[in-house]
Amino acid sequence: GIGDAATLVVAPDGPLLGIPFGLLLTGPAEPAALGAAPWLIRRHAIVHVPSPQTLVTQRAAGRGSAAPNPWRGFGDFTPPTSLQLAATFPGDRCAADARMAAGLGRLPGTRAEVLAAQRLMGAGPDSVSLAGDFTAAALRNARLDQYRVIHLATHALLPGELSCLPEPAIVVSPPPGARDAGAAFIRASEVLGLRMDADLVVLSACNTGGPGGEGGGEALSGLARAFFYAGARGLLVTHWAVDDAASALVVADTLRRQAGGLSSTAALRGAQLLILEEAGRRLPATFAHPYYWAPFALIGDGRRASAPTRTAAAQEGTRL
Repeated sequence: GIGDAATLVVAPDGPLLGIPFGLLLTGPAEPAALGAAPWLIRRHAIVHVPSPQTLVTQRAAGRGSAAPNPWRGFGDFTPPTSLQLAATFPGDRCAADARMAAGLGRLPGTRAEVLAAQRLMGAGPDSVSLAGDFTAAALRNARLDQYRVIHLATHALLPGELSCLPEPAIVVSPPPGARDAGAAFIRASEVLGLRMDADLVVLSACNTGGPGGEGGGEALSGLARAFFYAGARGLLVTHWAVDDAASALVVADTLRRQAGGLSSTAALRGAQLLILEEAGRRLPATFAHPYYWAPFALIGDGRRASAPTRTAAAQEGTRL
């Protein structure tokens, strides 16, 4: 039965597209004891897929990455200026977009997150692009097919958030001296042109998983399909604005466990259970609330482990 399954694969539709299934409850919960609540993630690792056909196609493509390098990271983008945004979103029809985009400020916590991941993965100094170096050109020229994990710590925008930006997009730094902000938005159609051989693409930022409202999940499916077409096997996304400390912990611990031999699904589950088990002990008690641990979701299989190694089995336990 379903209770015996180590991993659940879900292909949600409608409003369920905006929900990370790990936060669903399998029984009653006490608000004052959320760390002990029967969350679904306690029973199963969970894979979200845009459609069953996506999963079939991915699994037919092979088990894992053959890339020689472990990790490539990007973060702490430099936001476009108000003048660049005004040139991209004309005031007569896109003024609201310019105001909304102006609110996409820097994410200083992503610098620490990316640098921590770099140290954890044993990646060299040339494996990181930060601040003004995190541009669309840098992403295109990074030989992404040489890395098993691609880490993009930045904002994502989905259709409906900016009416004048019809495609989902991720936000990067504009190139030096740019007249407008057009090159600061890497659209899904541009992602299609990237070449990857990645077990996992980490999109750790506000809202990469999409809003809970109408259309958010469908837009995420479009972004995920673009990364899958480019050569990613899994996408780690977030469904709402994430606490910096929680995000850094979940991302680092997921990467640690995956590098030790676990599948992406088991690695993410282990990182989330770590927060639940340590909330009120070595972590603040508030971390037991789903706001901190639940926004993370795996879209697609990611890395698939053929058989647990001794190292991987040891990492199924918690560590902080």
